[in-house]
Amino acid sequence: MWHLPDWIPALLLGHPDRSAALSHRDARLVAYAQFVAAFSWNYVYVFLPFYILRISPHDRETTLLWIGLILGVTGAASTLFAPLWGAMASRVSPKLLYEVGILIQVGLFACFALTTSLPVLFLLRMAIGMVGGTSTMGLILISAASDHERITSNVGFFQSAMTLGQITGPVVGAFSADLFGFTPTFLLGSGVLLLAFFAVRLRVPWVDRLIPRPPEVQITRRRFVAGWLVCFTATLQIVFLPSVLPEILRELGVADASAVRVAGGIVFAYGLAAAVGAVLVSRGAGRFGRRRTVLIAGGLASLFQVALWLPGSVGLFTALRILQCGLIAGVIPIVFAQVAEGAPGARIGLINTSRFSGNAAGPLLATLFFAHSSPLLLYGTLAALTLLSLAAFYRTPLTRVRPA
Repeated sequence: MWHLPDWIPALLLGHPDRSAALSHRDARLVAYAQFVAAFSWNYVYVFLPFYILRISPHDRETTLLWIGLILGVTGAASTLFAPLWGAMASRVSPKLLYEVGILIQVGLFACFALTTSLPVLFLLRMAIGMVGGTSTMGLILISAASDHERITSNVGFFQSAMTLGQITGPVVGAFSADLFGFTPTFLLGSGVLLLAFFAVRLRVPWVDRLIPRPPEVQITRRRFVAGWLVCFTATLQIVFLPSVLPEILRELGVADASAVRVAGGIVFAYGLAAAVGAVLVSRGAGRFGRRRTVLIAGGLASLFQVALWLPGSVGLFTALRILQCGLIAGVIPIVFAQVAEGAPGARIGLINTSRFSGNAAGPLLATLFFAHSSPLLLYGTLAALTLLSLAAFYRTPLTRVRPA
């Protein structure tokens, strides 16, 4: 008798016969899927402005406005919709939501190759932002796959995977666009996302709707807000630099002809440090405690942030930036893990908006200071904001005090 291959019903049904208890291996698969998603986002992001310049029928000033709108709308939409994705996890399987979100992005990326209309590109980027909150589903699945001892390190691995996707995507995307052209590169980005869908669909067990397990501690509202601010200011420290790096390199005496290559090397170096730091620093939380690790890593990173003003050479600047990013990147997964453990989906989605908001605000804040003030004031402001959020995180109570 003829039988279907095992992978066909698995693709259609998502392994409903497998246990709903996720394992450590499943957490790694989810992190891989998030790496691919982050890779695809940034794979397209790096050459999208050049594509817009090519297809725009407008003058230079209007085209630049469209570039800002098209690139910026994704982060804004993700910030608004991430909590909604998290809230849906209490009604629908987070695995199914994760798969649906990735599959929608596969179609949207393919649509980029089919349009030369700037308003349509804007709407497509907005739609991608609306489903970009699926990374919240990844965090929920990581939380479900982790016991108390492993949740911090697993969230750190998840954060590291996203960071690796963010730093490798632009390099491969730029090379692909130069080699194959824009349309094939959009389609390749869609195909890469399809691999992430298959990995989750075929290999990660079915998970019922989210029913949070009782956490070991009950996070207070003030503690949650403080944690959000820590993640937001940490993200600011990570993402602010590329928008002002040409000005910094000019002040360091780098010639225009080599500035792009040097900038690419710096971004890749500190991005790799952030990926490694997200894993190593979060593992240190298991030995030294979450709060102490957050305070030490965040405080040292803020000192290195201010020290960026001192270097007179590209080498020293890059070394300080590597140390700063390696430390501050490890703060985010620790705070995420504390909030995600036993939290409802809406709260996980809400803490995830700290990254989206930081990604949107970082470049704007950096260019504003460079245009109207000095680099030192920018570095000092970023460090001060981080230290204030760390102080609030330290001083707010961890558990809710019940009235007598």
